[in-house]
Amino acid sequence: MCTRILSSAAITIALALSAAPALAQAPQTPAATPRASDGRPDLNGIWGAGSGAPGPSNTVQKGNTLIVLFPLEGADPLEGKDLFAALDTRGVARKAAVTNKPPYKPELAAKLKENSDLQSRRDPAFYCKPEGVPRMGAPSQIVQTPGQVVFLYEGRNTFRVIPTDGRPHRDDVDPSWMGDSVGRWEGDTLVVDVNQFTDESWLDADGWFHSDKMRVVERFRREGNTLHYSAVVEDPEVFTTPWEMTPRTLRLQTSPEAALMESPPCYEKSGANMVTDHHH
Repeated sequence: MCTRILSSAAITIALALSAAPALAQAPQTPAATPRASDGRPDLNGIWGAGSGAPGPSNTVQKGNTLIVLFPLEGADPLEGKDLFAALDTRGVARKAAVTNKPPYKPELAAKLKENSDLQSRRDPAFYCKPEGVPRMGAPSQIVQTPGQVVFLYEGRNTFRVIPTDGRPHRDDVDPSWMGDSVGRWEGDTLVVDVNQFTDESWLDADGWFHSDKMRVVERFRREGNTLHYSAVVEDPEVFTTPWEMTPRTLRLQTSPEAALMESPPCYEKSGANMVTDHHH
């Protein structure tokens, strides 16, 4: 049997549907934090959200296909009715719910609003461009060796190679979407300092822009099988003060079958031919 997932906007790739009963578990003692050969916390592994379920769903059987429907208030995803209006309503609600916003200079409010209003036409990700640091968030997998860490991301099959041997930033690199990263250890916390960005990327899907003077400081701290990730963004060209993104917590995927999924192909959108400005 194949399974089709109908999210709020479209049918996604076919997946095998599995379910397991929720079992009550007694409190467990936190796992010890393992150490690498150099004595640093071992960050190796595949890291993911503690819960991968996207929320309540309904299933519809059609022939040998099981369709999983995730609710979208005001629309019928199965029949494709009222999707655009419902998506726009959800987009407005999503934006209103965000409280941790970058401290932009007052004179940039008009540009920020314009980006937000035209988000579906301007978002670089719609045109298959990298999300960039820090929008791409924490890596899906970390490969750690003495003097270096490698971050692997499922989205767009992206990677970053970060030296941790004390070398400074390079001054002979062109600005890029992911910048130039160097790492260092502060106690048991891995600190990654990133600069030399292009100003083409966004910090979020709502049009949060930055300048090429942006600097990002990421922090990774492992406690047992939990990885804490945070990022502080400094950009004196557009911010009044540094801005800390909402911290994220990830769990080590301990299953021997855990593996990264290959990112599906990106299909560039035709912004000039879009008929509405509905948010995604």
